Amino acid sequence: MIEVECYMTRRFEALDAFRGLCALSVVLFHFHIVGSVTELPFFRGSELFVEFFFALSGFVLAHSYGFREKLRFKPYIASRFFRLYPLYFCMLMVFIGLELVKYLAYKVDGFSFNALPFTGHDSPTQILPNLLILQSWTSLTDPLSFNYPSWSISIEFYLYVLLFLTLFLFGRFKVWSWLSIAVVILILMGQKSDLLQPYVFNGLSCFFGGAFTYVVFSKIKHISIPFIAGSIIEVVLLSAVAYLVSNEIADRYIYATLLFYVVVLFFAFESGVISKLLNKGLFQALGKWSYSIYLTHAAILFMITSMALVGQKVLGKEIAPTINAVRFIDLGSALYNNALVLLVLCIVIAVSMTTYKYIELKGQALGKRIINNK
Repeated sequence: MIEVECYMTRRFEALDAFRGLCALSVVLFHFHIVGSVTELPFFRGSELFVEFFFALSGFVLAHSYGFREKLRFKPYIASRFFRLYPLYFCMLMVFIGLELVKYLAYKVDGFSFNALPFTGHDSPTQILPNLLILQSWTSLTDPLSFNYPSWSISIEFYLYVLLFLTLFLFGRFKVWSWLSIAVVILILMGQKSDLLQPYVFNGLSCFFGGAFTYVVFSKIKHISIPFIAGSIIEVVLLSAVAYLVSNEIADRYIYATLLFYVVVLFFAFESGVISKLLNKGLFQALGKWSYSIYLTHAAILFMITSMALVGQKVLGKEIAPTINAVRFIDLGSALYNNALVLLVLCIVIAVSMTTYKYIELKGQALGKRIINNK
């Protein structure tokens, strides 16, 4: 048995800020503007940062709940549910509403956006799995249906359930169950197993590996890392992340998982110059808004791309070209295109500030009231 002292009040602020920057990188991964920074290799590979979200989530959940005495399932899962579901549900309704707008445009004017309404990823058959957050777990459902970044929320929520099961079933051996799950899943990934859905493999390996990483951190947290050494370690780790994200290499998801364990472990010490920078106000705010950034950006990108398609039809200029089966936006110059990237990021952040305040926080408050009234 591994004994762990858990500091419930501690916040890993540098890691939280890192989450915000990763969320913005995922925004750029999902956006395509000709000749802009969105087409740099780093942003073309930044979908890997979802692995970081899972690893950090496992780390934080192990810190917050993994060693809590007499943890009860109902308040635990209610807390996690109201952390995720209010914004998730609102954005699902937004996407269903957008499909209705597409349907009206198609019926009234014959105008078609990227795809016909309520077809493909956005088939009506996918509404119920999305409502139940199950879309990423079965071969019968489409993980990229409607609000496509929310595939990871589907994985995340049920990982919370699985974490509780490890606490309940394995008791004092829970830590070894976390390590076993991470190792076995990584082996299966290396063997290209189809035992589980691909996204499930990613979530399990990162999340439970992240939980075990917290245990490692708790055993070595007393170590004092000098500022210069910590700064060098942080720069080397981020350079490794940048290289891996920017390059297509075999088994990159496995390497990313292992690398993010190490990144989470060392940035938890907050001992270097990059950690100090991430503890500043702007980066902390991005970390706070990261969930909203992640869940709202696809709808914003859809609306901007749709405006470009309408503009293309009205002006007769190709400002929304399809290149290699991917929809791009092109305003005619690198300057204008990069300015649009900056504008879109500002819009995403502004919308996320609003959804954080009026949906996330209110949803969490509702969850607390329900828990406290039981």
